[in-house]
Amino acid sequence: MLETPMPLDLLDYSRTLFAPPDPLLDTLTEEAHAFGMPVGWEITPDVGRLFQLLCRAVGAKRVLEFGTLAGHSAYWFARTLPTDGKVISIEINPDYAEFARQHLAKMGVSEQVEVRIGGCFEMLPALERDAPFDVIFLDADKARYPEFLEWSVRVLRPGGLLLADNVLRSGSWNGQTLLDPASDDPRILAIRRFNQQLAQHPHFTSLIVPMRAGVAVGLFHG
Repeated sequence: MLETPMPLDLLDYSRTLFAPPDPLLDTLTEEAHAFGMPVGWEITPDVGRLFQLLCRAVGAKRVLEFGTLAGHSAYWFARTLPTDGKVISIEINPDYAEFARQHLAKMGVSEQVEVRIGGCFEMLPALERDAPFDVIFLDADKARYPEFLEWSVRVLRPGGLLLADNVLRSGSWNGQTLLDPASDDPRILAIRRFNQQLAQHPHFTSLIVPMRAGVAVGLFHG
């Protein structure tokens, strides 16, 4: 049987039940856009709820995310961690990092979120001192996704999770899409390689959840 995309009314029905609007997140989104951050880059509430479910399923206490932006995903992670949990969030843009710090403090989760400024890939050696991690979330530096995958094997604890956003991105980069066979965009080539490597990786059981721009979920065996 030919499958068709889920109708928007059914998606809205699901989101209303399981990821209802959060006034704090709505305000964060409005103020981030007024600040000049890209529109639509933040994770949606249903993806945030998925992250919460996964974190609780594996008993996560230590989360590492690459790409803070305004702090939406950090907020979702922080709200689901125990009181002694910690989110380390890496952001290359100092203005975005300061915005996120201020707003996460207003939202009451600053004690559980540490925003560090720097290039994600360049910070990997220093981050190894904070390992092991229960969850790693990739949402920055798409052209380095395959390298982040191999690095994650060194710092995830057995039973931990690797999450990655934008792995089924339907929009175009430089006029090219993920399924364009002639694409030479390094981000598209890297995401294709990442998806294939994660699917076949001997240390992960994985799947892509077709929510938003596609979320890869890999359970690390160790």
